[in-house]
Amino acid sequence: MMSNLQSMLLEAKAGLAPWQRVPETKWQEIAAQCGPQEVQEIYARIASLKAELLTVEDWDGDTQDDINLTIAFFNGLLQLTGGSRL
Repeated sequence: MMSNLQSMLLEAKAGLAPWQRVPETKWQEIAAQCGPQEVQEIYARIASLKAELLTVEDWDGDTQDDINLTIAFFNGLLQLTGGSRL
């Protein structure tokens, strides 16, 4: 079975500008829809983001901030799903 995480995230961002983040008010709604496949994908995305963070140049603080905010978002979802934090 495939994960529906991407479609959940797109639905949560409907009506927002591309640069806007999913509001925290929608995190619980997303987490409530997450099953084992979505939780597994969240772990995979966090691992991928952490690997990407290692490749970002020290001077590129904006990119580092964006990646760290995204990791925090996925960790927040994990907490709400009952998954442990990485």
